[in-house]
Amino acid sequence: MIDYFALALTHGLILLALIRIAGRAELDRESEFDRPNKRARKMADAAARQEHDNA
Repeated sequence: MIDYFALALTHGLILLALIRIAGRAELDRESEFDRPNKRARKMADAAARQEHDNA
């Protein structure tokens, strides 16, 4: 009886955690990944300028 209770309790808590995580608004947005960061943008600009100067 205790084994079934412990199993049900742990699985119930895992299910509750998954439901709470799935309901978070942060999972619906990818705004950080849509915009390149400043360093990547600077490197791309420098590479484009260097390519333009060499042409």
